[in-house]
Amino acid sequence: MRDIIAKARRAGIRRVTRYVYSDVYSKLRLVGKRMRYNYYAKNWGECRRNKKVLSQVRKSAKDDLSSKNPLISVPIPTWNRGRILTERTIPSVLRQTYQNFEIVIVGDHCTDNTEELLRKFNDKRIRFYNLPGRGEYPANPYHRWMVAGAAPAKKSLELSSGDWIAPLDDDDEFSEDHLEVLLDYALEHDYEMVYGITEMEIEPGKWVNVGSYPLKCGRICRLSVLYHSKLKLFEGHTDNWKYEEPGDWNLWRRMKEAGVRIGFLDKVVGKHYLEKQRLGK
Repeated sequence: MRDIIAKARRAGIRRVTRYVYSDVYSKLRLVGKRMRYNYYAKNWGECRRNKKVLSQVRKSAKDDLSSKNPLISVPIPTWNRGRILTERTIPSVLRQTYQNFEIVIVGDHCTDNTEELLRKFNDKRIRFYNLPGRGEYPANPYHRWMVAGAAPAKKSLELSSGDWIAPLDDDDEFSEDHLEVLLDYALEHDYEMVYGITEMEIEPGKWVNVGSYPLKCGRICRLSVLYHSKLKLFEGHTDNWKYEEPGDWNLWRRMKEAGVRIGFLDKVVGKHYLEKQRLGK
């Protein structure tokens, strides 16, 4: 019996040692990679610039945070998902309890029937622009995931004219009160960016809630965010894959570090589906 207990303890110690070694190694490897790409110096300099620009934008921007019926832009980057986009994603926006919005869809050089399906809505609030060529992305699948859709996402923001921005992916959906509750929360507390909870499908039919405070990587989803259009100054990066940092998190992190007033609403505001695996993309 003593031998069995001793072996079990040794096995446990080995597992803990392997885990600690693996964790330390991963962190050191990431630090080394970021140092190689000059991540820390670039981020420090950008943070200083963003703080100055944000201060200037706040001073020059019109006092529209108190507007009770502002236009909200819903930018949606897409690529060959016309059916899901028109059967799930756009209907979730059209069902909103808050109706002063525009939907700005930009295709990453779509080659399917997305444009044809969009015309069937016959809604002037829906606009579609198809890029003449696909964006350039890393060959590595994991790195490509980190910046997927960066080109159409950037263009959709350029074409958005609303006072507020509510980003959405082409395979996800808003809750019916998504725009209303996030806007009301932002206006009530004078926030420049707010986010809520997302129901995320991690396996077919298995869902978990993602979203918590304080702001942290892995605890915020793109579709759960609403931010003021003056924050467009924080452009999305296309080289964040070099630092192993997802594009959306890179954007939210830079906003936080620059001093953007950010609030968290403890409420489910949308669903993120496991479409990548289902569609074999």
